[in-house]
Amino acid sequence: MHVGVQMVFQSYGYPADVTDGQVYREEIELAQLADAVGFHSIWPVEHHFEDYSFCPDNVVFLSNMAARTSRIKLGTGAVIMPWNNPLRVAEKIALLDELSEGRVLLGMGRGLARRVGSDGDRGARHRLHRGRWAVLPATPRPDSAASESIVRRPHLLHRDVR
Repeated sequence: MHVGVQMVFQSYGYPADVTDGQVYREEIELAQLADAVGFHSIWPVEHHFEDYSFCPDNVVFLSNMAARTSRIKLGTGAVIMPWNNPLRVAEKIALLDELSEGRVLLGMGRGLARRVGSDGDRGARHRLHRGRWAVLPATPRPDSAASESIVRRPHLLHRDVR
């Protein structure tokens, strides 16, 4: 069985004197504890502009955690594809996987909000699927040098990522 920890970065309903910095520090401590006691993975969420959850770039957070931990897997729970450029996601994930020595687990999603863009839920689903097919061929695989290829030669991706 694989047991992970979802990291929510939540301060909704907390006392007014709880700062964003305190929440971030507590999430870092939680991830380090999870690594120390034997959990298999951490999964920070991506959310924007809300106090119920505020981690606008979980890849950046996981980069910090890669330096602070030694064995725990680093999962994106999830990268919101309609809000991110798929090629940049592929590059960032490939780099993170290299820096963490192969500990990355990639999770992608369309977003929590019912209306992510001007075309609503249907457009978000379309952008998720289009982004998924741009990102997956570029992400690292144990049997290939895919991460090196995408970081050094992104033109090798023959996909329309707009």
